Amino acid sequence: MIDKPKTFRVNKAMAKEFADMDTIPHDRPLSERRLVVYRKILADGGFRPVTWAKCRCKETGATYRVNGKHTSVMLSSMASIPEFYVTVESYEAETLEDVAKLYSTFDSQAQTRTAKDVYLSFAGTVPELRNVPGSLINVATSGICYGKFGDKIYSMTAPERGEVILDHVEFLTWLNDIMRPNVGNNSQIERMLKRSSVIAAMLLTWDKDPKKATEFWEAVRDETGPSPEDPDRRLARFLVVTAVNRGPGSRRNMMNRVDTREMFVKTLKWWNAWREGEKPKNVHYNPDHELPKAV
Repeated sequence: MIDKPKTFRVNKAMAKEFADMDTIPHDRPLSERRLVVYRKILADGGFRPVTWAKCRCKETGATYRVNGKHTSVMLSSMASIPEFYVTVESYEAETLEDVAKLYSTFDSQAQTRTAKDVYLSFAGTVPELRNVPGSLINVATSGICYGKFGDKIYSMTAPERGEVILDHVEFLTWLNDIMRPNVGNNSQIERMLKRSSVIAAMLLTWDKDPKKATEFWEAVRDETGPSPEDPDRRLARFLVVTAVNRGPGSRRNMMNRVDTREMFVKTLKWWNAWREGEKPKNVHYNPDHELPKAV
């Protein structure tokens, strides 16, 4: 850093400077749909001051934008910029590789401390999601991303994850119905279903057959399968007594502890067994195998 961070009220020239600034090789592409969301958030007064950052590279002699792409492009395209403040950070680097390393720090998990706020901002632009609790939006966003992208989710930024909300509105409203928020705080339902690994599997089952998914997950939720040997009943028992190794669930006093991937795989395998009319006593997990598909 070559100067102290400075906060400015954005004007047209400043927004255009950052919007037109050189980008590092392999910079993530501009998302037009994110711009639509950001404009809605701005119109609703939902933006806090943001951070823009630039870096001068000695190797190339150019100055690169390393943070602030979408907000600078949004503001530079406006005929009249409303009251909007940014904190500008200025850096200098020896090589283009050093610039890329700096860029990656703005996208890292450590920097996304307000991921939930980002998700709720995206969800807030969709009228159909107004009755979906924020806590469910938060965990469901991670679940949807895991179901779609697997372990690649860990390299995604919060806005990139938040964009999946816009593609899965119908699933989120269905999920909200399955969770039955109207019955109050049911800790067993929360323990069983309200986890990103489980929601990831729920997404794949819903994509495969929404009607059958409703039948299956209501049976899991309520433990209403006709036989204790049925896959839905066995899955319910597995979820009740099993905790994930990361997050709040890991602190529960349960006999079984698995990671997110294992819980996702076993959950989906119980669905597959139910769909195929099988009644195995157990389903197995091998961390070296590829993630299963829903049948």
